[in-house]
Amino acid sequence: MLLCGVAFTSQAQLTIFSENFDPLSAAGAVSTNGDFFGDTTSFSGAVVSGVGLGGTAAIELVLNAASGSAGYSGANVEYGNGSLSGNTSTSLSAYTLSFDAEANAGSLRLNLQSWLLNGYITYQGQMSTAPDSPGYGNDLTLNPTYTHYSLNLGNTSIFQSTTDGFQPNGGTILITFQLDGGGATPYTDTLNIDNLALTMVPEPASVTLCAVGGLAAFAFLCRRKSYNVKAD
Repeated sequence: MLLCGVAFTSQAQLTIFSENFDPLSAAGAVSTNGDFFGDTTSFSGAVVSGVGLGGTAAIELVLNAASGSAGYSGANVEYGNGSLSGNTSTSLSAYTLSFDAEANAGSLRLNLQSWLLNGYITYQGQMSTAPDSPGYGNDLTLNPTYTHYSLNLGNTSIFQSTTDGFQPNGGTILITFQLDGGGATPYTDTLNIDNLALTMVPEPASVTLCAVGGLAAFAFLCRRKSYNVKAD
């Protein structure tokens, strides 16, 4: 008697990084690159106490449009982490980017860049949630109260690859949060980002259990004994 073919699949979720900004981890960095457009006259981006979910610290991006007639505006803040490990899968669908966000107005565009080595060395590629047209594309809708976002990186209805393509197994990731605003000036739009995380579910690893031994041997001996009794 042979017992074989009992299989199970292991898909344990791995946390590549988790950032709640209370305080900002040693591996994380938040900065602005001076990139703004349209009617934006000034902006700021930093980790600020008291603006996060439940009154904790979070990233705060403030966009000021004091004047202008373009009808749109935009500015961004960046989060970088140069100490990624465990992100072994090359499949975008294995990864989920999650965060909590709120804004009084505007919409959100994400841009992700990957780097092969730690320390922002050896550029690999990038992808975005919208094309490079200010105020257009498939921006994420923002709400005036904190909303949780869970975005699979392989979802092509959300993310669009650009030149070279995003490589999720790099040692460094740079995430740009761009707040897109619009309407008649003057106005001030504020975006808050909290509980930022990247997780990975490894590709399924099936294991087959083959049980040969005690039970099979016992069954064999029982049948043999029964046969001998009948023969006598």
